[in-house]
Amino acid sequence: MNEEERDFYWYWFVNIRGIGNVTRNKLLSLFGHPKHIYHGEEKEVSKVLGPKQMMSFRKSRNKKNIIESMQRLEQNRIRFIHWESDEYPDALRHIYDPPYGLYLIGRMPEKNKPVLGMVGARNATIYGRKTAERFAKILAENGIQIISGLAAGIDAASHRGALQAGRYTMGILGGGIDTIYPRENFNLYMEMYERGGVLSEYNMGVENYSGLFPARNRLISGMSDGIMVVEAGESSGSLITVDQALEQGKDVFSLPGRITDPMSVGCNRLIAQGAYLVQTPEEILHILKEKGNKGSLISEQRVNGKEFHGSIEPEFHSPEQKNIYGLLDEVIPKNFDMLLQESGYNIRTLQHILFEMELLGWIYQPNQNTYLKIFL
Repeated sequence: MNEEERDFYWYWFVNIRGIGNVTRNKLLSLFGHPKHIYHGEEKEVSKVLGPKQMMSFRKSRNKKNIIESMQRLEQNRIRFIHWESDEYPDALRHIYDPPYGLYLIGRMPEKNKPVLGMVGARNATIYGRKTAERFAKILAENGIQIISGLAAGIDAASHRGALQAGRYTMGILGGGIDTIYPRENFNLYMEMYERGGVLSEYNMGVENYSGLFPARNRLISGMSDGIMVVEAGESSGSLITVDQALEQGKDVFSLPGRITDPMSVGCNRLIAQGAYLVQTPEEILHILKEKGNKGSLISEQRVNGKEFHGSIEPEFHSPEQKNIYGLLDEVIPKNFDMLLQESGYNIRTLQHILFEMELLGWIYQPNQNTYLKIFL
């Protein structure tokens, strides 16, 4: 059987309506390959399929329709990757309920480079989005490939950070390969099509709905060497990804937050349960290396020496700005009164310095009159 025939039979097999992976597994156990199922006697197939599924099975074996459907993928620059494809990710072969078919626009992650899945809240705070973007940028600059779910909030910020670094990032969708959700991510999708990859286990025309996202999350964790959670509420869907990552034996990294912040409840709980507490991208690089993952390809010099693309200080316009920047943290905010006491400046001077630094994009207020410096 040549490659074109294998593509045909696998494409048909994963697109039979009304048949899920449990049933597909039974069919494969009985027949061994989609080709034998396609040409199998209905009497044998009906040992696995119910009456409605048999009707769908009969209708699906239309060679003309199958070929036209595959051609539509090609016209939309979508590649179908199946269980026997050379491109099928080895990492997904070992997860629970692996997909037999995948749809890809762009390219897959490189096999010899580490992959980090970044997840978090859709309604993330400004701090969460900026932190995710900065971590992704620094990690991507240092050889980490970033995967996320192309949703709003932390997902989108993570992808943008990697793209800012001019490096690879992949989005894994919870709907069909041609769905763009949310719509405001349209430009991000277009950029990722050209410079990274977009992947789904669902064909064109499959709409997003909440029931598909947990299944999508197993692919994010399955494709990754570790998962980083940036912001997550108490019942965040990101925690499903973490559960699946732990089942798959993956490292989990969590960004700490204030105990009064509802968007940090999930992250802080993960840390209490044993996730790695990380405050800088360097820590993730070190952990990947120590754990013997593919991150060990990153050299000690790049992590600890001058070549590391880590946080840098802005070009200050005055000694006062440098002083205030040095008093601020990237994770734990300080209020105006604390800065007033620690800096020794008077109220008007401090207000002027903070106002200038906000305009320059060096600091921001997560809450009124509290300040954090921004990763640069």
